[in-house]
Amino acid sequence: MFSKKFKTTAEIPEPSPRLIDQIIGQDEALEIVLSAIKNKRHALLLGDPGVGKSMMVKAVGDLVEKSTADFSPYTLLAKPNFRNSEKPIVESIDGEYKEQIEPVKTNMIKEPPSFITLIIFMLIFTIITSYITRAMPDVKLLGVVAITSIVAFALAFVIIFMTVFGAAKGQMGGGTNPLDLRPVVLYECKKRPLIRASAYNTTKLLGDIKHCPLGGKPPLGTPPHKRIILGAVHEAHKGVLYVDEIKTMPLEVQDYILSALQDKKLSISGRNPNSSGATVETNEIPCDFTLIMSGNMDDVNNLRAPLLDRIDYKIVLKNKIENNQENRDKLLQFITQEIKNNNLNPMSYEACCEIVKLAQKLAGSKDKLTLRLRLLSNIIKMASDIAEGKDIAKMIKEMDIKEEDIKEIEKNITNKKPENVSVKKIGPINIVKIFENKNKKNKTNNSNKNEMPKIEELPLTINSENKKENKDKKTKLIDVSHVKTIIDTGIYSLHKQVSIDYLKNFKRYKHISPNSPSKIGVIHGLAVLGADGMGDVTKIITEVINSKTPNTSLLNISGDLAKHSITLASALSRKLASEGKLPISTASEEDLDLDTKDIFIQFSQSYSKIDGDSATTAVCLCILSSLLKIPLKQDFAITGSLDLNGDILAIGGVNEKINAAKEYGFKRVIVPQSNMIDVIDVEGIEVIPAKTLGEIIPIVFDY
Repeated sequence: MFSKKFKTTAEIPEPSPRLIDQIIGQDEALEIVLSAIKNKRHALLLGDPGVGKSMMVKAVGDLVEKSTADFSPYTLLAKPNFRNSEKPIVESIDGEYKEQIEPVKTNMIKEPPSFITLIIFMLIFTIITSYITRAMPDVKLLGVVAITSIVAFALAFVIIFMTVFGAAKGQMGGGTNPLDLRPVVLYECKKRPLIRASAYNTTKLLGDIKHCPLGGKPPLGTPPHKRIILGAVHEAHKGVLYVDEIKTMPLEVQDYILSALQDKKLSISGRNPNSSGATVETNEIPCDFTLIMSGNMDDVNNLRAPLLDRIDYKIVLKNKIENNQENRDKLLQFITQEIKNNNLNPMSYEACCEIVKLAQKLAGSKDKLTLRLRLLSNIIKMASDIAEGKDIAKMIKEMDIKEEDIKEIEKNITNKKPENVSVKKIGPINIVKIFENKNKKNKTNNSNKNEMPKIEELPLTINSENKKENKDKKTKLIDVSHVKTIIDTGIYSLHKQVSIDYLKNFKRYKHISPNSPSKIGVIHGLAVLGADGMGDVTKIITEVINSKTPNTSLLNISGDLAKHSITLASALSRKLASEGKLPISTASEEDLDLDTKDIFIQFSQSYSKIDGDSATTAVCLCILSSLLKIPLKQDFAITGSLDLNGDILAIGGVNEKINAAKEYGFKRVIVPQSNMIDVIDVEGIEVIPAKTLGEIIPIVFDY
């Protein structure tokens, strides 16, 4: 299986820490991406989910950020526009910007009075007022006090208004604070950037202008040049812009990106028409970048033709590789690096072999291995969880830590806490941890005074259990049984879980009787339920009756391809029966008067959609059985597509179908000859390859 001999993955050397070395099976695509970035060409990566598109760009980005060739650091500054404040200026300067702070003249800014100054002012005002009014008659005194109170209240209101609403920025007459005239650093680029952005986030991609409820009017509002948000297209200047999930990219955003690619510069304006930033627009900002986009195969239909035409390289990533020694070793490398990167339990040799078998099944062929590595990674993680062997009761006990226990532990630690022990609360359940201070100097000086108590001496039941679990974790392996548990339950795939649930609920109600006596017009076909689903057995029944208006009636059949295929099977069976060239004895010519026959075809108890042509061979044999009144044996299930020449063609999901025939208890299963290269497991059932219809007639009819 592998070129290396080992018992567990712990014996295998650790993989390279470089991401570029951890990419598996995409050597050709990686070479093209590296060439595109080096020569500043735009690229589009297409492929199935989990084949490594994002990882490839991330790995290349590590190399890009370390590259200093043909790159000089720069800084983007935002400056106010004195002629038109709603059109701030964004300027790019080479190197690092060093702000030169000039002293601000005191007469240019009116600072609000301090609180102590206000108190002193009020005391002086009160003393002077008392001195002036001491000789006044009582009649006039009341009016003076009222007027004085009104004036004092108005003065206090003005002072509070200036303090709260920012009068310190300038004079209330419309002056501007000199601090608002200084440039603002928007972005400092010290190394060649790789900027990642999601296609649906317009602000992140193109930039925006922050909303200010007071607008940009001084002295209350925030100046427009201080509200600029750079987009990813601008931050990727002189570097690489990676846009993921292109299916979610709005069409208007594609137009902006197309403009940026063509002009190598793009202005920023407010994206929200109801915001104060809607009236703000900057000058055109440089954005000379290399664009890399990625998505699934069908996502390319969402891209505008002009933008797609601007992309130099259109790269389709592989979803499977050849099953050979070299690639199996690469898959073992992947297993090892996933265990290391996610701190999982080691995996046994047999479990690694089971992962390879699963990679074959997911690829749909014995001589292929899937490159849907994210799916394999999820299965490895879940198998590691099962290897822990924790049941529901134990997990609840670990998570349900009572508040009284926490307080007791904290109390005990506080009472016995030495200087080199610290207590920290982590998470919502306040788990207490002890951290030993490893400073050798403190340890030497305090060795006689405050010795570090052993963990066992402290009443830490929780930590003792965790310590025991960590010890046990080192000895627990991900065994083949753990991997098979994940595969059998199908928890890694929604489609498979639905299929398993369907079969559990309906299998016991289906009238499938394998290895029963031979019957006329009854045969068992094979199907696959959903993508990544399960195989199932379907009973096919045909009935031929006399009729003045002969026709072929299809029952329980949906999907145009299936209908055409069954009609083809009906025509071929009529042709073979009428010509009498079959290697079996036929009925009399009167019984084979096909001009008076109605043919009914039923997929019995078929509750799922039938949309393929893999039942063509089974239907043709079933119709022949009804026309010729010759029984079919019931110890086999069959799958295969059929053409008008009687040749049996390849179908999909052959391994799932063979497994379904095996689970139902059939002795034999007939598959197309061309599918034998895909068959993985033949244990427990006889697999018969067939090339033409004539080959299988002698082994399926009981005559």
